[in-house]
Amino acid sequence: MRRGATIANRGRWRSGLSLVETVVSAMLVAVVLLGSMDLLGAVTRDRTATSDKIRGDLMAHGLMAEILSSRYVDEGALPLFGPELGEATGNRSSFDDVDDYNGWSASPPQDRNGAEMPNGSGWRHAATVEFVLADSPATVSLLDTGVKRITVVVQRNGRTMAKLVSLRTDKY
Repeated sequence: MRRGATIANRGRWRSGLSLVETVVSAMLVAVVLLGSMDLLGAVTRDRTATSDKIRGDLMAHGLMAEILSSRYVDEGALPLFGPELGEATGNRSSFDDVDDYNGWSASPPQDRNGAEMPNGSGWRHAATVEFVLADSPATVSLLDTGVKRITVVVQRNGRTMAKLVSLRTDKY
């Protein structure tokens, strides 16, 4: 009878999944989920990097525009390189000429009056000003040649997001 039962069951389809089929299916689902999570992470990182780059560019351009709108030299005082006596070094509200910005930096970034910019944690912006040769702006000079090179750098968590370099002449 046992032999007949076995022969009778050969033509029927079995129902359900075997353990091997279940494990293979679970592994395939895990691989697909892992791939989609990796893709989602890459998209998020790319968006964050793009957003940081844009924000860094905007901060750098804002600071550079502020510096370039200043006079070449402070006309009322003994022309010192950097902030003159009585000009605050904590914020930029009293900076009235280009070289007052030399060596200035803030973290988190601040507006001209020293108020912190919103969501500025981890950000830093800084400026340097140098005398350069008129015919070779890459060459630093110790004397005033009539040309100042201004460099503005914006960083986030130590990574440079934007760097701008401009020249300002005494003829402007």
